[in-house]
Amino acid sequence: MSNQKILVVDDDIAIRRLIWKSLQSTGILIYQSDSIEKTLDIMTRVTFDMFLLDISLEYENDGYHLAQLIREQQPLTPIIFISGKKSESDIISGLETGADYYITKPFSPNILRAQIIGTLERMKTIQSQKTNKNDRVIEIGDFKFDKNLYQLEKKGQLIPLSSKEVQLMLFFMENPNQVFSKEQIYANVWNDGEMDNNLIMVYISYLRNKIEDESKKPRYLKTVWGIGYTFSPDGQ
Repeated sequence: MSNQKILVVDDDIAIRRLIWKSLQSTGILIYQSDSIEKTLDIMTRVTFDMFLLDISLEYENDGYHLAQLIREQQPLTPIIFISGKKSESDIISGLETGADYYITKPFSPNILRAQIIGTLERMKTIQSQKTNKNDRVIEIGDFKFDKNLYQLEKKGQLIPLSSKEVQLMLFFMENPNQVFSKEQIYANVWNDGEMDNNLIMVYISYLRNKIEDESKKPRYLKTVWGIGYTFSPDGQ
């Protein structure tokens, strides 16, 4: 885990110290910021493996804006929101702006530590896989997925995805026309503890909004009632 870098962005120094303390034995390098301006400045000099963001910085929703700016520069780098905002709408907004996880305050330092380590390890595994370039491109039906660039195209048009959406879409493209239960999807894409039905439904909805012609009438990512979901790359 050594030499991996995390940027913690929170205007509460006590929270930043708590996160630093919980991770100091891992070898992860912890950088700190308390504003959008400082964060963007640090990012010009350092490439990070993960961002931990609060939503309320100088202004109420600065964290949402910052997540969008980060996604423009580093579309696959994991983002975790750690926020005192606990409503369902706040959590959904956080995920929709590109965060991979949303943790509410107060939080368990040990659980946060496990979440960070697990996420970094999975990203490291994905990035370290070495195969021939031809084996790194999946072309099936209307879709093309480049594993080298982590890019998805539909009928030649690039579709931007968050890091978790990338993992979910890759899972479906590697297993087309198969029916998977929510439990199977969670085990293969998240694999980090007790299954969260709502989380799966949220990300299925995100993917449909991006790959379907009409998200409410899905042709590609279909619900198999009483079982789970299936991906039909031809839209049949």
